[in-house]
Amino acid sequence: MLRFCDPYALDVPDALADRTGYVFEEAGAGEADRLAIEVEELPADVRPADVIAANRKSAARALGGDPGWPEGQVMTGLGPAHTLAITDPEIAGGVWVAALRDDRGRMWTLRFESAREWADTVFLALVAAIGGGSLPPGWAERRAHGVALALPAWLRPPRVFRFASAGDEVTCLLDQGSSDMPQEAEFEAWGEPAPGELLVVHPLAAGTATLAGAEAAWGEWRLDRCDPYGAVLGSTWARVAAAPGLSLRLVVIERAAEALGGAGFSAMVASVARH
Repeated sequence: MLRFCDPYALDVPDALADRTGYVFEEAGAGEADRLAIEVEELPADVRPADVIAANRKSAARALGGDPGWPEGQVMTGLGPAHTLAITDPEIAGGVWVAALRDDRGRMWTLRFESAREWADTVFLALVAAIGGGSLPPGWAERRAHGVALALPAWLRPPRVFRFASAGDEVTCLLDQGSSDMPQEAEFEAWGEPAPGELLVVHPLAAGTATLAGAEAAWGEWRLDRCDPYGAVLGSTWARVAAAPGLSLRLVVIERAAEALGGAGFSAMVASVARH
């Protein structure tokens, strides 16, 4: 299945679900804008209005009361969205929340944090564009969970996109901020040795490939978890393709060698392209 990872496209097996943390952020800290998008499989009797009510209750508990924050409804490309504005008239900006169910029954929750005086206008416009919409000047086309979005260009897309099987036997990462081959700390995290276990890294193969139209290096390793006597307790396979000129890296981690194998990894590397 073809997945879009701004500004790239990647073909991954259907068994790998999108586990990306979709957070779009403005550069900087402090009062920088931030949009978080969460998609969940919730029971059918949970309504968008229930999600908004839960957010209202949580905010009132955290802020010491509810002054009557306004709610509303916005029509999107996926259907109606319920909204909540958590604001203070004496303070610029605030937090805006929207909830909707898409045509697949998934619950979408958007949380927009901003200190801009006109943040409410930005929020309503980006919610209306879920599922496809016009691009005002200074806005860009984005995607999350396979759905088209229109967002202000200053909200940068996630750096790392993650796809994984139901039991995490296979994990695929497209990292747009790194083009280095893995170091010891990453091998430790991927091999998941328990306290008292040893991790033995075996280089298996290496070569060159084309990643998103650029020359890339690739490597393959077997990560063995061993007891103090050297007996192998379990193995993980890590395959990495990195293109330094793009600051782009594709990582595939497998708990079973036959899950995708070298052929599956090569197919994914070949599929990564700009879109």
